[in-house]
Amino acid sequence: MGLSTLPSLALKVLMHHGLPPNTPAAAIERGTTPQQRVVFAELKDLTDKISLAELISPTLIVIRKVVSLSPFWPYSSKEATCMAEAK
Repeated sequence: MGLSTLPSLALKVLMHHGLPPNTPAAAIERGTTPQQRVVFAELKDLTDKISLAELISPTLIVIRKVVSLSPFWPYSSKEATCMAEAK
């Protein structure tokens, strides 16, 4: 999933069909290159944080528990585990 589909998919489909708004999510711009940038957010805030960071394509969107496994996830590992298990 990329930047162009994120607003309609994340907000209108995923959360509408039951994915919790606090689901861990990340946007990875230019992954695996020296120019890589990553934005972490809860699903409900991801679109806004991407806009603030001015990410551009190619950007990969990653959603759910795997994001909370990152040492850079902004919430404590206990909070991340509770969020992932709540689903």
